[in-house]
Amino acid sequence: MQNQVIKQTPRQQIPSFEIGSQKTPGPLVSIAQVKGHLRLLRAFHNLRVIVEECKDHRIPTFAAQMDRDSRWMWFITLAIDRFERWVKSLTFVPLEKFINKQFPPIDVWMVWHAYLLNPCWYEEDCERLLILQQLRLLNVFVVSSIDVGKLARNQPSASRMAAWHKQTGSFFDPFDAMEELTHKQMECPRCRTRVFVPFVNDNGTGYSEQQFSAMCPLPGCRLKITKGNLAVAKFVRDLTESEDGSENFMAGSLFFGNGKRDPRRAKAIKDQLTQSSQFCRKSPQSSNQRIARLDWEKENKESIGYSWPLLKDAIVVALRDQPEATRTRILSAYEDDSPFSINLISAVLRQGIFTKRIDELGWLKPGIFKEGNKLQLLEHALLRYHCFLDLAAASPNLISVPTLDIDLIWHSHQLMGGRYGVDSCSPLTIEEAILSRALDDTCRAWQSRFHIPYMQCGCPAPDKTLFERLMRVLRQYTGTRTRLQASLHPDHLPATHPSLHNAVLDPERGAFGTFGKPAHPQRDEKDLVRLSLPLGVRKKRSRKTDPELPPQLEEGFVSEKMTEEPVSLGPAPPYVGYESDARRMDTRYVHVI
Repeated sequence: MQNQVIKQTPRQQIPSFEIGSQKTPGPLVSIAQVKGHLRLLRAFHNLRVIVEECKDHRIPTFAAQMDRDSRWMWFITLAIDRFERWVKSLTFVPLEKFINKQFPPIDVWMVWHAYLLNPCWYEEDCERLLILQQLRLLNVFVVSSIDVGKLARNQPSASRMAAWHKQTGSFFDPFDAMEELTHKQMECPRCRTRVFVPFVNDNGTGYSEQQFSAMCPLPGCRLKITKGNLAVAKFVRDLTESEDGSENFMAGSLFFGNGKRDPRRAKAIKDQLTQSSQFCRKSPQSSNQRIARLDWEKENKESIGYSWPLLKDAIVVALRDQPEATRTRILSAYEDDSPFSINLISAVLRQGIFTKRIDELGWLKPGIFKEGNKLQLLEHALLRYHCFLDLAAASPNLISVPTLDIDLIWHSHQLMGGRYGVDSCSPLTIEEAILSRALDDTCRAWQSRFHIPYMQCGCPAPDKTLFERLMRVLRQYTGTRTRLQASLHPDHLPATHPSLHNAVLDPERGAFGTFGKPAHPQRDEKDLVRLSLPLGVRKKRSRKTDPELPPQLEEGFVSEKMTEEPVSLGPAPPYVGYESDARRMDTRYVHVI
């Protein structure tokens, strides 16, 4: 079997990859790590099916009466609350003790997983937020040291469940915890009174519902609490945080769009805000540092009337000399009351779309990669991922759109926390781009660099220009780097469909905003689920269930027409030392030149 052959391969024959001008000492991600990630995705997928189809009798009656999408949104909100409780209670311990005592339940893992797959936000928050300091130290254990997929599905020990309950005040099993997780704790933005609001109520204004509002119980305050004035309090709290503490810069200011960290720039942005006429101190400062800060907070919140729209305008004016992308990124981090900079509900929903696609490929089926030559699916996906990094390194201005197979390996790499930023040559913020608009550029750049089609799922690649055809002829005479000639396994072809779960739909249609935060998560998810299907599957399903959609819905996505002939892989991208291993593969799908 192929995996046995790999085990017997001498260390010196382990293949390396060319990424730009550098060669890696070996694969940046191992097949074992990808398999572990797939087991974790299977656990997430099974959890979602149980919630959406109401397959557990412990789901409360009020939740069982919701539609499946609202029920899943409610469940995610509870999971984020449990994640927040967990990170606040963490202490750094050796790996073995972490697994036995602190390894989280599956719903919390689902939130952590979605957070890790937004590496710029995650790395910035781990540096900026005190509550994430211990989690930051544990990042190295996420994939590289433990099999999270296997641990996630194992029955937890009694000691682990008891430790969790002591740490978080909730039961370990998310379905057991539903009975006691009925209210969300928060502070009134005006008087800082502790308030407990229901996640769901009869009039649709619960914390997990879109029309959330609550009244401060303090007679002298009685502020109507909304997500907007909670967001105002969050921004002002970060703005007035002492520079001696860990939160010495604003969310969204530490990383450039290309993923480069710049603390000097972040400090300059905060100084610009605090010294602006919109946010500077306007009253005498108390000698007591704590009182002085509280006075400054109150002054800023009252000057804008606890209004999120007015705060946005003030930020734009104060940062008017900063690039628009910088202002937009900072604003996106303060659109709700979560201590985290990213909208984790939106992040979990996006990853759910991707997991559905991987499940439809059959890649989440237990034991799938033990069948015959199916291991080649992951081997070729790993190869294509390294080529994707090579393409990004060679074309730094290109917004590269991954296919499903590449995105799977990419996600596995991102789960390695800090190591991903060291290894990767690709930008960390691809989700912030409108992915569909860059798809044509990615296809052309891949074809030009590697002389093979990027997508083989049945969707057409962009038409080749006369210049590109001439360049191909020229390269035949001038020569290029040695490459592997191969055809993908037939079961791999649907996985070369573009991965659109992070796509940003047109904001004018009321869909995903600039930074992928959905105004209507349920509707947007349905649109992206349909568009992220390989074209053959999408057409087959639409004949059965979907009415014909208006043409404008497809704008910005790959056009719907099938190619007549299957496309072979052609010369593979740069892969040093691969030939000796490739000769051992099934010759029906691999040809070496």
